[in-house]
Amino acid sequence: MQDGPLVPDPVCGRCNKKIDMAVRTEAVYQDEIWFHTACHREGADQLFRATRLSVVLKDVKRGVDIITSPLF
Repeated sequence: MQDGPLVPDPVCGRCNKKIDMAVRTEAVYQDEIWFHTACHREGADQLFRATRLSVVLKDVKRGVDIITSPLF
């Protein structure tokens, strides 16, 4: 029984390496892109840190030499 559309050679959207489709637990399909589970988690963590950092930097006044924040 097929579990979705047949993908001939899926590659990871983050590391560009081939995904072994024999083991479905190592693949994540999101926004029409395949990812290794570890690559997907790394990307999600990176997005979280960048979002958190952007919030801090929006609060900082221009021209300040030292950023004092609990996040740093």
